[in-house]
Amino acid sequence: MQDSGHTSAWTGQAVERTKSNGKRVFATAFKRWIVEEARRPGASVAGLAMQHGVNANQLHRWMRLPQWRSEAPVSPALPVLLPVEIQAEPAHVTAAPITARRVPIEVELGGAVVRVMPGVDGATLRMVLAALRG
Repeated sequence: MQDSGHTSAWTGQAVERTKSNGKRVFATAFKRWIVEEARRPGASVAGLAMQHGVNANQLHRWMRLPQWRSEAPVSPALPVLLPVEIQAEPAHVTAAPITARRVPIEVELGGAVVRVMPGVDGATLRMVLAALRG
């Protein structure tokens, strides 16, 4: 990230004490302040850490601590319930008309070919086919 141009300096004591092994114990107020600074838009975590004599990895670790997390906890989205109206089925359901292509069919029976046109009466067709069967 790039420097945002924000210039805020720590004015208190950064290191509370130094342990016998040489490790520094940083003041809680300093840690909180530097974490807030590092979270500013455009802040360079590495640059900020270097400027204040802190290891960048240490600063990243502080930023992950739950007590200094600035983001709100993410909660899963709750399902949205919609109103539903249940209606009784209609007493009589009519089928939609079939809109298939209406083409003639040919029936070969007893050496004769019968062409059946769309819309022919079923009773008439049965009579013709019965006559051909003999």
